[in-house]
Amino acid sequence: MKGTTALVILTTLTVAAGCAAPASSAPASSAPTSSGPTSSGPISSGPAGSAPASSSSAAAWATTPVTVVHEPAVPPVPVVTGIRYAAHREEGFDRIVLDIPGALPGYTIKYVTEVRRDGSGQPVPMPGRAFLLIVLHPAEAHRQDAAVHRTGLAGITAYAVVGDYEGYVSIALGLSGKQKFHAGELTGRIYVDVAL
Repeated sequence: MKGTTALVILTTLTVAAGCAAPASSAPASSAPTSSGPTSSGPISSGPAGSAPASSSSAAAWATTPVTVVHEPAVPPVPVVTGIRYAAHREEGFDRIVLDIPGALPGYTIKYVTEVRRDGSGQPVPMPGRAFLLIVLHPAEAHRQDAAVHRTGLAGITAYAVVGDYEGYVSIALGLSGKQKFHAGELTGRIYVDVAL
């Protein structure tokens, strides 16, 4: 009887071990979350949460221009509804997130020597030693003011919506210096990380 009981227990353990799911070495991912309130108005500003390590990437870390083509069916035109930012010092970068519910527009990200308003060409007094320009198309921002927003971050010192015209939205970033950047996408958002 003892031998039968031992055989039953051994068989049960062997079957249970064979049914277990294989261990995964991939890190768990979670979508970014806002860690603070946003201001009133069509575009809100505030802290941006962390993106998962497995999020889709538009480009590797570089200082060269990045262009990503998306051709969403319009109407409706994708609308930038929020701009958030956060420091990720432990990971070595600052992040800015553009909230765009629905289909994402195409975009270009590149360094520029100066920041000017779309249409008027007026210079924008953007704080920083280097300037990164993000141009979304097709997109709208429904932004009435053209204020420069200081972030208090070490790398991304400020941002401003400098254009919302004929399906193009231009967002300028003031940086502490010309650093490598990385762009990526998640559902309903485009993010740009700037190395510290």
